[in-house]
Amino acid sequence: MSTERSTYSKDQITQYFERLKLPTEQRRCDVAGLIPEDAHAYLRLLQKHQLAEIPFENLSLHYSAHRSVSVHPQELFRKIIEDDNGRGGYCMENNLLFGTLLLSLGFTLYSGGARVFDGGSWTGWSHMVNMVTIGDTKYHVDVGFGADGPVVPMPLERSGTVQQHIAPGSARLQWRNILGNRDPNQRLWVYEHRRSNESDWEIKYSYTELEFQPQDYNIMNYFMSTSQRTFFTRVVVAEKKILGDDGELAGKVTVTGTSMKWNIHGEKKKEIEFKTETERLEALETYFGMKFGEVEREGIRGLPSEIK
Repeated sequence: MSTERSTYSKDQITQYFERLKLPTEQRRCDVAGLIPEDAHAYLRLLQKHQLAEIPFENLSLHYSAHRSVSVHPQELFRKIIEDDNGRGGYCMENNLLFGTLLLSLGFTLYSGGARVFDGGSWTGWSHMVNMVTIGDTKYHVDVGFGADGPVVPMPLERSGTVQQHIAPGSARLQWRNILGNRDPNQRLWVYEHRRSNESDWEIKYSYTELEFQPQDYNIMNYFMSTSQRTFFTRVVVAEKKILGDDGELAGKVTVTGTSMKWNIHGEKKKEIEFKTETERLEALETYFGMKFGEVEREGIRGLPSEIK
């Protein structure tokens, strides 16, 4: 991949806004000239619609003939925006796509790698986050973590400041050392989520402010999409946020393996267990608006993730 950053054309931005179902009166193709407060509000709006309309999912690793993932911005645009099949992507896909949109709109940003906290230990660099600067403030923006990932831009300012999440949940960033570091003076941003004010904080991932290059994501993406040791290659996952009647994020619908769950404001409202591949595919089509051709449907045959 070239080190030159891709951008989207005005026509592509229009298609992207259509996919996000962004109201026409709220569409702005250039943020130049906006005061910081308005630029921040627009970033929040875009992030909210991205989370509600473009799912976090790994289906290319299960329902395809090639079982591979590209992280080239133009290929991501074709797959997620242009093909009109309801698809999304996993962390590097969604965050790279969204970051390219923000860059095309005139936002100042770069991206970096993150380590996920998994089962009591840290993974290697397996996640991606965007860092967007508005005025004098740098924000951590993530649309590719799924589940309990951030839902608003989170300022890299005071450690431990509690930020908005889907009620009754909340989120925060802490600037601190992490388990496993030999140097006690090392500091990273640690993203944490809690389900309610009475719940314990749960560590989700950590990252530095070091800028990653496109070629770094090529290496990260190759491992995450091919190694049989990663969660993504073993389990079918799909998740997107749900907008409430007030236009704000109210919950999420999640597919993990053989089940689909609806969670609204911290409470599980419904659950479906799939007994066949046909049931899972029909649910993805019905509730996520995804479309699968014959080759995609047959792609999962013989894989450990197939429902047999």
